[in-house]
Amino acid sequence: MRRLSAIMFTDIVGYSALTQENEAHALQLLDIHRAILRPIFQEYEGREIETAGDLFFVEFSSAVEGVCCAIRIQQALYERNQGKPKNDQIRLRIGLHIGDVVRVEQHVHGDGVNIAARIQPLADPGGIFISEDVARQIRNKIDFPVVSVGERKLKNITMPMEVYAVVLPWEKAPRKNGLLSRRKTLLAIVASLLMICSIAAFIWLQTKPVPKDPMSLRLAVLPFDNLGSDQEDEYFADGMTEEMISSLSKINDLHVIARSSTMQYKNTTKSIKDVGNELNVGSVLAGTIRKYNDNARVAVQLIDVNTQEHVWSMEYDRKMQDILSIQTEIARHVANKLQVILASSEKKQLDKTYTGNPKAFEEYLLGKHYLNARTSKSIHEAVMHFEKSVAFDPEFALAHATLAYCYSLLSGAGFGSLPDGPAHQKARSAVQRALAIDETLAEAHAALAYINFRLDWDWDQADAEFRRTIDLKPGYSTAHEWYALFLAVHKRSDEALREMNIAHELDPMSVAVNNGLGRVYHYRGEMEKAVEQFRHTLELDPNYGEAYFSLSMAYLKMKKYNEAEQEMMKALALTGRRPVMLGILGCIYARASRVADAEKVLQELSEPKSDEDKMYARAIILLGLHRVDESLSLLSRLIETKYSILVYMNVEQDYFEADEVARLRPLLQRMKFKMDNIQKI
Repeated sequence: MRRLSAIMFTDIVGYSALTQENEAHALQLLDIHRAILRPIFQEYEGREIETAGDLFFVEFSSAVEGVCCAIRIQQALYERNQGKPKNDQIRLRIGLHIGDVVRVEQHVHGDGVNIAARIQPLADPGGIFISEDVARQIRNKIDFPVVSVGERKLKNITMPMEVYAVVLPWEKAPRKNGLLSRRKTLLAIVASLLMICSIAAFIWLQTKPVPKDPMSLRLAVLPFDNLGSDQEDEYFADGMTEEMISSLSKINDLHVIARSSTMQYKNTTKSIKDVGNELNVGSVLAGTIRKYNDNARVAVQLIDVNTQEHVWSMEYDRKMQDILSIQTEIARHVANKLQVILASSEKKQLDKTYTGNPKAFEEYLLGKHYLNARTSKSIHEAVMHFEKSVAFDPEFALAHATLAYCYSLLSGAGFGSLPDGPAHQKARSAVQRALAIDETLAEAHAALAYINFRLDWDWDQADAEFRRTIDLKPGYSTAHEWYALFLAVHKRSDEALREMNIAHELDPMSVAVNNGLGRVYHYRGEMEKAVEQFRHTLELDPNYGEAYFSLSMAYLKMKKYNEAEQEMMKALALTGRRPVMLGILGCIYARASRVADAEKVLQELSEPKSDEDKMYARAIILLGLHRVDESLSLLSRLIETKYSILVYMNVEQDYFEADEVARLRPLLQRMKFKMDNIQKI
């Protein structure tokens, strides 16, 4: 099965020479080295794939775990070597890369393995060399500097690769070109300093540089004002705002607030300082947009929240077919003014041209407008516009990816009337098309992860796709939100809380994210925190039915049945008596010994026509009424069709009595939940 893994290779410096000189002593050091390394691998959940002589080949689930393990190994060996003669010291070279690998039985293959194996011999004795992909993932997550050592040609790898070193306290930073003599290095440094001074003097004369303040890297893009006379162009201004946020979110060092938080300031009269303080940002990007004929004029200003000063401003006039290039230019200017150095991979992501067809782009923006409304009717409308978009430009990968997400919502999240089978197939077809066009498109990997999670129940692939998405676009709040719920379902509660907190930092005013944070607390058993968080969500939007639903579920778990009923009634009033919510209401009645009321809800769900939502709701009520055989029969039928809401059964077992949980376990096993991740009550 293909998945994303961090691969580490290690070997002992000078081991072959030592073996020829004193084989017995070499074997003794080899045993000591293995005794030191293997417990450290286990500490960081590294999986030892292969050992051959002095070499270790180890797989990790994340780049951070792999690099932290490598640092711990080099620290342990450094401490062990102190005071020992040179021929009794153990020094390793360690190389790491993260990439797609394929597991065949106990073996792991793929480019990820080959690249890690080629990087390892480049490392200095006692050092750690990593690929650019690893460097990007660990940025700001370890306590040691990570420096580039330049592009290196790796054996049997076509393109040169940028290689980085993790500089440990007892090491000197490796030279970027190890072949330079001292004299050449000195001359290069002098020349570089002269050039830097000249450039700096020129820049200083042109504009005063912005001091690099960590708070300034927290950025909000306010909704662009539509200056056109046609109010129907409002969707265009909103869409350009969202795409600008999307572009800036590709820059790892920027912390960009998501759309659902910033759109609340559309037409606001609040000052930049007030907005900045509420969103906890140090910089704000504001702008206007005017469409006329086949052209658009965009004006933007980067504003320092603390001083209210305009750090930078620019006006662009573009043909509609070139409008997307504006986002790249603005993102690069913003990064420059905030003194962010872009990695080559970030430059590649920013330089992408998604479509040059203005009609395709306009239909895409219209589709996003309807998708953001998040109603059954609006998502069907969004599908129509995305279908038009890809008809105008069949190579528009972003439109295909967003279309896939729409079909996933219609299939697995109860937003539409399309049969699950056709909708599921359309979702998968659209996402495969998007990835065939652009394999590095974060939105496509996110859509595929959602399909794997909610529709296919392919847990390993979903996990890999979520991590790939976040690797490609660290500031993508929705990916962090979805991944958090996935992790919560699998009882990886600490990781779930971390991911949801990242989503919350990126999108602090999103009701979906705030509600999701409450759900993670619920699944962790922190019920008071969950209730407090759901209450906070309702302060943001008193008409958000999902928050009342979640609050009711929390009270059910706490056996506060009166409060649970009250909150569920509010949820039902706002959402049109959704069957899933009726099921929980019936369960509340059953648990509160109000059998007649529970039976009445059960009857409502049996008429006029049964569907999967009603089957699930009836199963929940039947559990509350202790009619376990009937309930499990319905749940078993729903497993056969992979009814999407069942993914939460592993953590939402509040409808079961303790003695009934054992009968649920075989169903969860059929869903391929790991036994140690099946919740015990």
